[in-house]
Amino acid sequence: MMRNDSHKKALVLGIIALFIIMSIAPSSGNMMSSDDTTPPVTTHTLDPPNPDGFNGWYVSNVNVTLNATDDMSGVKEIIYEVDSDQGIIKGDSGTFNITEEYDGNDVLVEYWAIDNADNEESRNNFTIDMDQTKPILDLIYELIGGNQWDGWDLLFTAYASDVTSGMDRVEFYKDDELQETITGPGPEYCWEFHWDPIFPKLRVTGFICNLEVTEEYVNFYAIVVFIRPLEPGMLFISALAYDIAGNSVFDEILSPKNPGKISPGLYLFQNLTLTNNYSGHIGRFFIRADFEQP
Repeated sequence: MMRNDSHKKALVLGIIALFIIMSIAPSSGNMMSSDDTTPPVTTHTLDPPNPDGFNGWYVSNVNVTLNATDDMSGVKEIIYEVDSDQGIIKGDSGTFNITEEYDGNDVLVEYWAIDNADNEESRNNFTIDMDQTKPILDLIYELIGGNQWDGWDLLFTAYASDVTSGMDRVEFYKDDELQETITGPGPEYCWEFHWDPIFPKLRVTGFICNLEVTEEYVNFYAIVVFIRPLEPGMLFISALAYDIAGNSVFDEILSPKNPGKISPGLYLFQNLTLTNNYSGHIGRFFIRADFEQP
């Protein structure tokens, strides 16, 4: 009888203990949440980790990875802003991109985390300089002096500008070989060049009249004459413009016109004068000859 009583007492005590535990457990959980007054801590990493352009500028997209830790209630979310454009990462880690939309210097990035107890971290921040835009370049030239015997003086002008990192320099090339580098903010970069042209050999074919041949020149009136080049005789000038971030753009001028020389083409009813250095046939009414331009 006593054994049964002791079993009943043990059973009653067990049931009472179970109710006590069940009633205490939720309240203890609330106590844990209310006891969490410490905000999370968030760090960031960048990819690429260092600027991939010149002078501290990024010239490609940047991947930003955020990692937050909280030793009690856990991390609910991470909030970030790029130049006031806001995004949210659910959980304790995530990645977002900074793209060419944010081209400019001192792009401000801010981020902070909130834990499950609604503790909010103070804002962290960093800045980057990003320029993914190439400069604008226009290359022109003008004749500023010289003659057909001594050669021509040409002025090449590159108009270059960049609205993000700013202009750094312009390089001038002749036939892909660097000739001159001019540094500065621009927008105008000038380079003078003396050109001793290598003139092409010309084939002259057609019907003529009023022929006059001297020791120096062949003069005639072209009724229908076609002139075409037999050799290229080209001049290739190019300019390469760099901004401070290292972005570059290219422009070129191929074969500036040879001032004062006969150009290939069709000539009708006009006087022509060529240097007397030809090979071939010139008759009173017909010409088929090759001329070397001096």
